[in-house]
Amino acid sequence: MTAPDDGDPRLRLKIIAAFATIYLVWGSTFLAIRVGVRSLPPALFAGGRFLLAGALLAVVAIFLRERFPRTAREWRYMLVFSLLMITFSNGLSTRALQHLPSNEGALLSAGSALWIAWLGALGPKGHKLTVRGTLGLLLGLVGVALLVWPRDSTPSGHFAWQALVLIASLSWAVGTILYRNAGLPIGPVAFNAVMMLLGGAWLALGGIALGELPRWNWSAGGVAAMTYLAVFGSALAYTAYTWLLKHSPADRVGTFAYVNPAIAAVLGWAVLGEALEAAQIAGMLVALVGVALVTLPSRLA
Repeated sequence: MTAPDDGDPRLRLKIIAAFATIYLVWGSTFLAIRVGVRSLPPALFAGGRFLLAGALLAVVAIFLRERFPRTAREWRYMLVFSLLMITFSNGLSTRALQHLPSNEGALLSAGSALWIAWLGALGPKGHKLTVRGTLGLLLGLVGVALLVWPRDSTPSGHFAWQALVLIASLSWAVGTILYRNAGLPIGPVAFNAVMMLLGGAWLALGGIALGELPRWNWSAGGVAAMTYLAVFGSALAYTAYTWLLKHSPADRVGTFAYVNPAIAAVLGWAVLGEALEAAQIAGMLVALVGVALVTLPSRLA
């Protein structure tokens, strides 16, 4: 991973544009997923999203003449990344958003920044976790606890869906740090194309195995949500994310996790009429302060 050259304004503009993409686009994906799984089965919905996105990116990567995986080592890594960053990460959270409000799903997903900061301190490329960062991790855990704490209005089994989102965010963080350390000589667009095609295939096969195929219907809202997620939430935002990991520190890139919930909360309120209870708002504030302590103070490059 290299730090950006402050003397190169074009590179700095690219970095700003990439951050804006993952902040704004991923903030809206929770709403799109929530809309999509209202009418389409979750595994097939997620699988279709990534198969479409992967196909689009593969065409772009071929046009750009990017390098695709070649060696057995590279393909083993691609298999692992497809499972961690697509099948488990997105598949579990998509399933959970059938039962959770989009704003709550986004808040719980903010935990990925905490996982990234903690796991990012490990390994030869790890950064030192400061006292401030440790305090942020502890605050973040307290905030997550407040978010998932049982309430009178919480339906039976609600915690199980919350736990799925937390596991999904951990899977994403593990994939992020592994990608940072792998140093694969694969083009960024080609990398995402292969990862999404593999991950989408696992999700689609899982959906068929779970008997989702008879429940598939070509509803306008579901197909529109899947198309938006494929083009913007997957093809565009994933490429921006993996590109950023090579040009900015992982802990700074992880700041998307505390910007996304704010955007998701506004969109969930405006479009779906979702609201947060007092305990959830308190948990959100505590968790976001913790994430900010972990991600903001270290490096600005």
